[in-house]
Amino acid sequence: MPSAHPRVAGGSLAGRRLRSPANGTRPATAIVRSAIFDRPLVRDMVEGACVLDLYAGAGYLGIEALSRGAATVDFVERNGAACAVIRRNLDELGLTEQARVHRLPVERCFSRIPLDPDLIFIDPPYRVDALPMIEDLVRRASLPDGALAVWRRQTRASGGVAPPPERVGGLVRIDQRRYGDGAIDTYRAEAST
Repeated sequence: MPSAHPRVAGGSLAGRRLRSPANGTRPATAIVRSAIFDRPLVRDMVEGACVLDLYAGAGYLGIEALSRGAATVDFVERNGAACAVIRRNLDELGLTEQARVHRLPVERCFSRIPLDPDLIFIDPPYRVDALPMIEDLVRRASLPDGALAVWRRQTRASGGVAPPPERVGGLVRIDQRRYGDGAIDTYRAEAST
């Protein structure tokens, strides 16, 4: 069961409280955030990174990235109440200068915001197949060689969507881990040959 008082899991803001939206978002728990950020792949990438937090929900992944040294984060979330919570958390943590919150569907963000992120978090609601969106992202974004995309999803065995492919355009899966009823797939952008 999630903590009644979620907190930043690591970095310069570790232990600071995070507000949660009252709606049905599924924020990444401190355990999941630590599992993502404590892995060398992500830990070595986040310092100074430009981050894109898609399906941001409460924004915990992007805020965690800022606490751990990310340069900027673009949060994309369609729910107005969740966007208000992200803005309030950013304000209370002193992170507003490093972040932009975009209230719009993820599928429409590609034509509205600059897309050259070093690190992308993809955390859609369970049972949402994010693969078509990721394919569109790969076609339309300028992903630098070595950029990472971290996709949190529900496994098919627990009612989730079909397993993701090994490759999505120029993104190649380099790691997959299971956590309870979910999985975290990590992809790396490879230069086209």
